[in-house]
Amino acid sequence: MSLVEWSVDENVALLTMKSGENRFNMGFCNELLKALDDIENNTAVTALVVKSADEKIWCNGMDLDWLVPAIGRKDPDVEKFFETQDRVYRRFTFYPMNTVAALTGHAFAGGAILACSFDFLYMRADRGFLCFPEVDLNIPFLPYMDALIKRTLPSTKVREAQLTGKRYTAVELEKINVVRKACSSADETVKEAVAFAKSLNKGRGIVGEMKKVMNARIGNLMDNVVRPKLDTGGVPIK
Repeated sequence: MSLVEWSVDENVALLTMKSGENRFNMGFCNELLKALDDIENNTAVTALVVKSADEKIWCNGMDLDWLVPAIGRKDPDVEKFFETQDRVYRRFTFYPMNTVAALTGHAFAGGAILACSFDFLYMRADRGFLCFPEVDLNIPFLPYMDALIKRTLPSTKVREAQLTGKRYTAVELEKINVVRKACSSADETVKEAVAFAKSLNKGRGIVGEMKKVMNARIGNLMDNVVRPKLDTGGVPIK
């Protein structure tokens, strides 16, 4: 079964993540990257909307059930995974068209960071939180992840989000202009996100060039990733 599917609606590509909780592992990340390549290279769409097929989860971050044992056995795929995860964040951040996340469920940890790599956010109000629980998971943010959070959340909320692991509702995020609209349901979230995306019929070339300038510092941080050594055996896990 495909972990990612997409379709075209006028000038919008609608990508659906179908990997359960959509946790980052090699298979899921590679399918995401392939779908983004296919949309860019094989369509003329000018906007991208991403939703989840799961009823509760939009994206729950890293697949720790796979990653922690893999680190323990010093699996060489761990390093490849981190590099692939970095590519996913980079691809969305610099994708040459407007991107809209339809947060149809929880966006936690790496999933919340993924949401921050989008240009615009819509979120359901009846279920789901956006949360950075890394402080409770003993996982430090990489500098580029910190920069993605800071470009999305207002400065008054960044410290709270990172140091407390607070769970934010759609209504709270709408009030501080993080999400464009807190929607009544998952279906309404997708409907609103797609309708907005259809209005973003802007040229890929100019959007791509603007993102290169807007996100230049983030790109530089992505180019110079140094993973921290953690207390647990000195193994980096992000």
